Amino acid sequence: MSNPVAYVSTWRIKGGKSEEYRRFYAELVKVVDENEPRLTAFLTFANEDLTEITNVHVFPDGGTLDRHMDVLGEKMRLLPGDVSAVMRYLEPVRVEVFGTPGGKAAELDKGLVDSGVPFAFKQRYLGGFTRQPR
Repeated sequence: MSNPVAYVSTWRIKGGKSEEYRRFYAELVKVVDENEPRLTAFLTFANEDLTEITNVHVFPDGGTLDRHMDVLGEKMRLLPGDVSAVMRYLEPVRVEVFGTPGGKAAELDKGLVDSGVPFAFKQRYLGGFTRQPR
């Protein structure tokens, strides 16, 4: 069994793009919800004036993350080598990765790192659990 992988990423919303981003994000949430039943958490928080967001995405294993990357490519046209759809609305501030992503996720991460986005990696999983509401 593979270990969980989590991403905490902060992005600046480009000036005048807040409403466009909110429409894009609503579609993204719909696509992820309908196509990724194993995803543990897909959350986004914004500051008060909607100029910065932080995403919290948690995957129970690498296979679920791989599926997420496939869904983003197939349904949203977000590919590891081309995230221009997101960059129309957002500028990366920083990304934290917990666990060891592979495949397309690692490829996407490398592209962002190579472009100068600050990344922090904590790859060693020590344990823990998640709960579903009862």
